[in-house]
Amino acid sequence: MKNTRTFLAALAAATFTCAATAQEPAPSSPEDAVGNEAAVETKSVEDVVQEYLDAKGWTEGQNAKKDGSRIYVSTGYGTILAPLEDISYSDSRVNAYNKAMLDAKTKMARYLEIWIRTETENALIAPPRDSAGSASVDGEPSDMGMVSKIKLLANAKLNAALRAEGLDPDKADREARERAAKKLTQSEEFSKVTSAGARAEITGMQAACSFECVPPGQQGQIAVVAIWSEKLQSMALSISRGGKPQGGIGKRPVKEQIPTDKKVLLSTFGVQQKIDENGNLVLVAFGQSGAPTDSPSGKNIAYKRARLLAESAIREFAGETVMTDEDMTAAESYEQFENAAPDYKNASSYTQRVKAKADEMNISGISTIKEWGCKHPLSGRMVYGVVCSWSTESAAQAQSMKRTMDAAAAGARGYGAPQPVAYPNGSLQGQGADADEDAF
Repeated sequence: MKNTRTFLAALAAATFTCAATAQEPAPSSPEDAVGNEAAVETKSVEDVVQEYLDAKGWTEGQNAKKDGSRIYVSTGYGTILAPLEDISYSDSRVNAYNKAMLDAKTKMARYLEIWIRTETENALIAPPRDSAGSASVDGEPSDMGMVSKIKLLANAKLNAALRAEGLDPDKADREARERAAKKLTQSEEFSKVTSAGARAEITGMQAACSFECVPPGQQGQIAVVAIWSEKLQSMALSISRGGKPQGGIGKRPVKEQIPTDKKVLLSTFGVQQKIDENGNLVLVAFGQSGAPTDSPSGKNIAYKRARLLAESAIREFAGETVMTDEDMTAAESYEQFENAAPDYKNASSYTQRVKAKADEMNISGISTIKEWGCKHPLSGRMVYGVVCSWSTESAAQAQSMKRTMDAAAAGARGYGAPQPVAYPNGSLQGQGADADEDAF
């Protein structure tokens, strides 16, 4: 409840938002928070997530529940890229959640299995031994033997060292060349390139809680604490393979478990598994979208998009291939100069590419159980949401209804007459409606 009170106070201050999913607000009003703005603590999204984990007694990775079963917990973060005043701000929030959930799934994929490739190169240029009376090279006297050998072995590096001192290699005197050679021969270069990647089919991962945090004057972020368990996995498999997962002790009807406060729904994304009054497992999916215009048609478009997002969240819960590919390059150079003063340089770069793909899947029995609309407290624009549900019971009912309707449609076409068939050779076979023999 602490997070929710902070959220309400922040709404009044209109400078910072942070909300957790599926939590009812404290019995107070935004008006009570006005005048208490100084008490609103601006926390980072990471702090808010950590407070939630601490309250649950969870850490990232494997955790044990009180009943002895084990769950996997992962966190993810996504940045809201659109400016607050932009019309696409609401949808950018949704994109930020999708990125956060993908981030959490990526960590899951890496936990399951990761490949690592490392390439290391260490080049130490040792001073070449100089022997007395060595022959001259390029007409230079024998006491320049070290310089001569460096020229033969690494002429390009020597010239670069001279240029670094602002000298022309073709005009540098003996003293300058000797000094540059000493620097070169006492240098060490080290480079390491590491690549890592993972690929896994992530099934049964849901959002345990999502958060929206917008510090004053900064880009907002959506964070998610994602969770996986064998119970969730069995539900995901029931979508793609059929079967009924084991339920639990009956609770309230699912519709009564949906938050009534729209401000809580505003920061609720993804899928949550619940137990209905009969002890059956039910998936509840939350989708939301901003309206492209303030017109009634814009509102309808937003609802359609929100419903599509909720439906797609169920598909992603059933299974999504997550591929991550990371490259890390670390370069380090160290030079020991003549006066023993070291010059250290470090350069590193890091890139990450993450892809997720969920193939087409036929899912029966997804129904809408709630629609809502709410103004975002910072942008002032309307956000419209849809809450959908799915269960093995609703899927069976939908499939039974489909078979009944298909049979009725076949009869209307002509008592089950076969449909016309076109063959590859260009021929066609079709049969018309059969006449009623009792009528003639």
